Amino acid sequence: MYIIGLCHRMVARICFAALCTAGIQAGEMAAQHAPLDRVLTSTMDTGGGPGLDADRGSVGLWQRLQKLRTTASALHTTAHPDDEHAGLLTYLSRGAGARTALLTLNRGEAGANAIGPELFDALGLIRTEELRLSNRYYALDDQYYSVAIDYGYSKTLDETMRSWDRDTILSDMVRVLRLNRPLVVISRFHGSERDGHGNHQAVGGLTPEAVRAAADPTMFPEQIAGEGLRPWEVRKLYRGGVREEEPWHVHIDVGQYSPWLGATYQNFGAYGLSLQRSQTSGRMRGRMGPAPYYYERLHEGAEVAEEGFFDGLDTSISGIFSLLGEPPPAGGAELAEAIERHVEDAIATHAVFAPARVVADLVQGLQKTRTLLAMLAAESEVAFLLRIKEEQFAHAIHVALGVQLTAVAAPMDAPAGTMSAVVPGQQFRVEMRFLDPTAAVANVSLALSAQDMEAWGIEEQAVDAAPMVAVDATVRVPEAPALSRRYFYRNSIRENAYTLRSSVYAHMPAAPVSLEAIARYKVGGEEIALRRPVVTREADLPYGYVLRELTIAPALAVNTKPEHQIVVADRADESFTVSVELLSNDPEPLQGVLRLDAPAGWPVNPERIPFTFTQAGQRQAFAFQVTPPVAEEQEYVVEAVAEAGGRTYQEGYDVIRHRDLETRHLYKLARVRVRGLEVNVAPDLAVGYVMGVGDEVPAGIAGLGATVDLLTAEDLATGALGAYDAVVIGTRAYAVRQDLHTYNARLLEYAHAGGNLIVLYQTQEFVPGRMAPYSAQLPRRAEEVSEEDAPVTVLAPDHPLFHTPNRITPEDFDGWVEQRGSKFFTEWDERYTPLVEMHDTGQDPQQGAWLTARYGSGYYTYVALAIHRQTPYAVPGPYRILANLLSMGSRAE
Repeated sequence: MYIIGLCHRMVARICFAALCTAGIQAGEMAAQHAPLDRVLTSTMDTGGGPGLDADRGSVGLWQRLQKLRTTASALHTTAHPDDEHAGLLTYLSRGAGARTALLTLNRGEAGANAIGPELFDALGLIRTEELRLSNRYYALDDQYYSVAIDYGYSKTLDETMRSWDRDTILSDMVRVLRLNRPLVVISRFHGSERDGHGNHQAVGGLTPEAVRAAADPTMFPEQIAGEGLRPWEVRKLYRGGVREEEPWHVHIDVGQYSPWLGATYQNFGAYGLSLQRSQTSGRMRGRMGPAPYYYERLHEGAEVAEEGFFDGLDTSISGIFSLLGEPPPAGGAELAEAIERHVEDAIATHAVFAPARVVADLVQGLQKTRTLLAMLAAESEVAFLLRIKEEQFAHAIHVALGVQLTAVAAPMDAPAGTMSAVVPGQQFRVEMRFLDPTAAVANVSLALSAQDMEAWGIEEQAVDAAPMVAVDATVRVPEAPALSRRYFYRNSIRENAYTLRSSVYAHMPAAPVSLEAIARYKVGGEEIALRRPVVTREADLPYGYVLRELTIAPALAVNTKPEHQIVVADRADESFTVSVELLSNDPEPLQGVLRLDAPAGWPVNPERIPFTFTQAGQRQAFAFQVTPPVAEEQEYVVEAVAEAGGRTYQEGYDVIRHRDLETRHLYKLARVRVRGLEVNVAPDLAVGYVMGVGDEVPAGIAGLGATVDLLTAEDLATGALGAYDAVVIGTRAYAVRQDLHTYNARLLEYAHAGGNLIVLYQTQEFVPGRMAPYSAQLPRRAEEVSEEDAPVTVLAPDHPLFHTPNRITPEDFDGWVEQRGSKFFTEWDERYTPLVEMHDTGQDPQQGAWLTARYGSGYYTYVALAIHRQTPYAVPGPYRILANLLSMGSRAE
């Protein structure tokens, strides 16, 4: 059997999990079951908010009809979210009607974050959801990922291949090709050094290999024998990154205007791309006129220019047997031709003010599709495409009829009320509403579906047809459900590939929803199903309410701060504070006891703290004082443990919540990693910090024993900056703080008058020729050193920054995370002193990473070293460098 995604991106996963979970997790699924075809999983996605206007009514129907009339399909390969050719994807799906998929190797974990403090895995969840939102504008049918992790910028292919396991990534790409079975593959990247980023070069180079391997049954045979997949031969392969003056075979102008969108494909897709705001893609600029892209065909026979990607392929419905090289069964060819006629008749019948007129033809086309399917073997390639057609007919009928289905969870005592997460054992209501505005359907039934139906106690409820059908169901969460967490994880920031909790969901953006609603109805005698996730209603005042996917969470979440703590060796007997926040998700009263488990001999005060909650959503914060008697330069662990209701809770989560994006929970153990450090710092330091895009450097500064104030716009305008021994400008602050531009002169005055102004790495919004005391150059594509173990040479060994109060040695550059630094000065005034030299493999030596200058009576320092990526993980050397930087202010005269 093939499980084809129905009307929501998660449906295929839900069906598959319900039918085949045990076999897949064991990797023993017999080939004849062939369960892994996951297509159309994004086609009618509503995550993060309602669907687009462009996908509803007559406009949406017209685009559904274009998809019905063709069997064309294409898969676009990229490395990161925001790499994709947005205009191309929009044109292929919304213009050409092709089934369109995107394979993005990683989730962009190592990028910067312009919308919040989240980095690494939390940022990966944000960028996954941002791409999900962009995909709705592209009208993408499927989004896939590999297990690769974005570990940081990589200049070379060699570095990427050292960081990623080549066979694992290639296997993932092959599996996606065998799952999606596209006719055409279009690589975003060229596969050469012109791609720049080593990850880009990798996907450009691996795409042709994956295409060859997908067709070869001897490559990754376990996918065939153990997972039920089949080899797949891609008919045509193209690569992007090709210039007009070079050999190319397909030229696509995505600057074409679509009257159905009211925009060009380029601009409509570019708006979707702009919603990836964490990468500052939100700065969209509309483009007028042509928007040409050029692609080179890599398969044999690529000698002449083509009109399009599908030239030479019969992508009509009537040509489905010849396209796939299968003989039709008796009467099969005639049925295919009839299906095609019904689609063309529907297109001819389409009327803007009466979209339902097409339903009769669509129903007949659906009926004949099902008849033809019944004549074919399950492993037939034609059957695979016809199952896709079956779902596309259903999609078009939904839109033509304007049927709507909602399923909103609410508390038992508050119909239509707001609700956050639900917990094991909790009972709640689901208010299902089905609207049939044309009164054209019959035999409506509404039901709820979950992976373990019996555990949820769910039964289908049939109702009579009516324009509005309302069913309120009462459900109870099982006592031991799967919590709503990501299905992929890593144990350390230094791991560059995810481990899967369950291979059932491999390559999908997220695990399936816990609970979904299904409306089944008949029209013209054919039964059709419409599915929607069960959502909760959350207040977002004063803007109203938002709907988010139902989340299952533990009754009690335990979160600790800080996640990382440093203990200075010569102050080992000083206590530090561990803050523990408890969040109750349980609507029932909950009481218990909280404690810390610390290393033997570490006094904790108090030893235990009782707590009581009366309702869901309540939070309580508690503080423990921990006194380490020793602090050798090693890692210790302090764990928080809460006991309540006969259960032990040692886990919490960060809530990843941003406008327009589905809410996600990033689970973490309730522990503090304590690092003993041999580090000195000037006493009683007062530091002002101008937060940029978000980082944890202020917490690191506080860990050194300094007092840290986050400076507001008012502080920059009129505050007494001279009260601070050092003022630090946070990462990329000039990109997101207009007040920093407005009051930059006051900061320079502070430095000139004897202050210590430290500027961490910035992007091109920072113009040192105007904003620094002396001229320097920071170009748009400034240099960086991406190899975290790149050799470092000290250029000014006698400078106080290498001696006071800590002696900085080569060992202080060991063990760094992700990179050495980014956005280096390329030129600078002779009054700056460059302090270090470093370079990646094959890169010219770089001296613009760390420069300092006397300015009046004070100091000005530009530090493009990746301090902000080291402090959250208590890397020792960067802390000693940071201590020296901050202490320099105390020496200014």
